[in-house]
Amino acid sequence: MGAGGNSMSQSATITIKQDVLHDFLVRIFRAAGCSAGNAELCAKGAVDADLHGHHIQGTDHIYSTVRELRAGRLNGQAKAKVTHETAAAARIDGDGGPGHVTGMTAARLAIKKAKEAGIAAVALIGGGDIFRLGYYAETMADAGVVGIIFTNTHPMRVHPAGGIDPLLGTNPIAFGFPVAGTSPIIVDLATSTSAIGYVRLASYTGAAIPAGIAIDCDGNPTTDAHKALNGALTPLGGHKGFALGLAVGLLSGPVIGAVLGERLKEALAEGTGERKRGHLFVAIDPGAFGVRDGAERTADYAAELKASRKSKATTEIVMPGERGHRKKMDYQRDGIPLARSIWDNTLKIANDLGVEPPKLS
Repeated sequence: MGAGGNSMSQSATITIKQDVLHDFLVRIFRAAGCSAGNAELCAKGAVDADLHGHHIQGTDHIYSTVRELRAGRLNGQAKAKVTHETAAAARIDGDGGPGHVTGMTAARLAIKKAKEAGIAAVALIGGGDIFRLGYYAETMADAGVVGIIFTNTHPMRVHPAGGIDPLLGTNPIAFGFPVAGTSPIIVDLATSTSAIGYVRLASYTGAAIPAGIAIDCDGNPTTDAHKALNGALTPLGGHKGFALGLAVGLLSGPVIGAVLGERLKEALAEGTGERKRGHLFVAIDPGAFGVRDGAERTADYAAELKASRKSKATTEIVMPGERGHRKKMDYQRDGIPLARSIWDNTLKIANDLGVEPPKLS
């Protein structure tokens, strides 16, 4: 690419250096009402998603945070605080802050408590979407603890097994396991057949979505992204995904004092929904079980799996999170590729806020 951020080139992607994108997003979040520290955390979380190739939860999704900040439904000046605490547990009031701000506060507290008590559970209530759970799982694993994160999402997008109304979020769950000598194993998955972000991206261009991942508003299977957005996503594996999504929702909802379902929908309509959403962060220190070589044992088992016999169509057995780590290494060196549609949307957001786009080379 030549020229600047407003180039009219018709190329399908642009490539931008990590630090340039980070600075641009910081300036956008600052203009949208975030304090300097909160803007840094928002930008870091979004760029981390892009570095791992998960653009649907990176730069592509900053529009939602900016929208909620400008509408006053998120508090850009938020200072999350602990409102209830025991040796191994805590409840955090996110003060209505952006998800990357409140989520990292909860992850760091879970790490600290796990190293003191062996295992810790931190409930977070009151904040925005925390986006890619693998971000926090990786942070926790890098600190030497096993991380587990549960969250419920809105709008509700997933129908229960046997139903057609969207009554559950995509309700993802993530695990992070330290691995000696290499990147952590990161399991991060939605409990719907597909993440909603892929459907949203397809709707930008009118591309068909895979069969089986969604129904329209009348309950008919559809491959039309727009009909899917007005209908519902299917639960992962039918009744099994419904059960898992329900469990994740309960752990990040009623169990910790947050709201779900119609009560959450009503709170969102009243503009108080971001103050009532919940997330649960659990951290486990293997040392609490007298285990000092857990990361080494995990590395040995991962090596055994990777060395096992492969199908004819497979050249390599890849551990969860491994592809994302490889992309991160490549993108940090060569720059982050963003779809032209994502970049154009970001430029529109910046223009609305009076933020100058960076020059791209």
